[in-house]
Amino acid sequence: MDILNPSARDAIAPSFPSYDADLVARANEIRNRVIQFREEEGAEWGAQIERDERIPESLWARIRELGFHKLTQPTWVGGEGLPLGLYFPILEEVAHMHGTIRMMVHAYNSIWRTVGQGTREQQEYWLKKLVNEGALVAFALTEPDNGTGIDLRTIATYQNGKFVLNGRKHLITFAEEAAVIAVIAKMEGGAGRTGLTAFLVPQGRKGMKLTPMPHMMGDKGCSHAVIEFDDCEVGEDEVLGEIGEGFGVAVRGFLDQSRACIAQSAVGLAQEALDRALDHVRRRTTFGKALASRQAVQMRLAEMQIAIQGARLLCLDAAYKYDQGRDISLEAAIAKANAIRMVGEVTDGALSLYGGIGYAVTSPVERLYRDARSLWFEEGTLEMQKMTIAEALLAEARRRERAQKRAE
Repeated sequence: MDILNPSARDAIAPSFPSYDADLVARANEIRNRVIQFREEEGAEWGAQIERDERIPESLWARIRELGFHKLTQPTWVGGEGLPLGLYFPILEEVAHMHGTIRMMVHAYNSIWRTVGQGTREQQEYWLKKLVNEGALVAFALTEPDNGTGIDLRTIATYQNGKFVLNGRKHLITFAEEAAVIAVIAKMEGGAGRTGLTAFLVPQGRKGMKLTPMPHMMGDKGCSHAVIEFDDCEVGEDEVLGEIGEGFGVAVRGFLDQSRACIAQSAVGLAQEALDRALDHVRRRTTFGKALASRQAVQMRLAEMQIAIQGARLLCLDAAYKYDQGRDISLEAAIAKANAIRMVGEVTDGALSLYGGIGYAVTSPVERLYRDARSLWFEEGTLEMQKMTIAEALLAEARRRERAQKRAE
């Protein structure tokens, strides 16, 4: 059913995608491998990242060895080709682990979709490097003095058969590790959404300077950088998509599905926080009784699980519609907005149930509390998601009004 018009007549229709049985079996096999990795290695890797505040090269190699870097890439370049509806249960298990491990898997399996909108030659070259060599793509949209939309100030000027980039991006995840960076810039003299164009800029290109940024509160070890473009030249064959289609490349081609992925990551992290809290209240006693026997504690646990399950279903709704080839800008915004609120409430609840000891850096929920906050900002804040939702609501209301007037 259409989210914006649930009262429409004859709206009931099966929407669950029919996935190939062999692909489902393969997804379960991979998910089982993720669970085994989490149980046997995840905690040790996470502790090393927290201690060193960096990702060891051996972990990048391990992720590639296990094949976790190519879960959603198309099969024609050697990827697993998993649709979102089968990838999400796997991503949820990954999100139980350290936030930086989740970021690594997400970066591999989501940002490639920018390149996936390029020419056959661009895809042949870059996607095969991603799958065969474990190369990374970084996505450069956000700017330090502007938003992440049509007010961008990174300018692309066409000169003598080339495009020249000037401007600055910041908070660009894994920019230093990436083999290529997908850059969204405004064409000189351009305006509105049609003024934006996407470019593929290989690492090390003259005129592109990367400066590391300080570590964040959570997801320790995950790098971010400022990227400065000073007369950085890119060729016509490095345009991603068509001139003026940068908004579509950024939002429809990448951000919509990525927002749903971030929401699903919040589900996995919140479930881990609830699992840890559940273990604690069953062991912890006060006045001779387990905390789990207290009705107030039980109500808190129930509220946390209700919130998690609701968020999980919103994510799967977005995933199934994406796999059907539908526009999920609204579904992704709703899932992300809900997940932002949910993961905050659940990690707050877990910390509260642990009591003062939960605030210690050695507690099982302290790191989860910090990592959860990064999910608030990845691919757009709560306010940005609400703007998308409100725009869709108002547009649908205007459409209905026009339709009604035509029918009269």
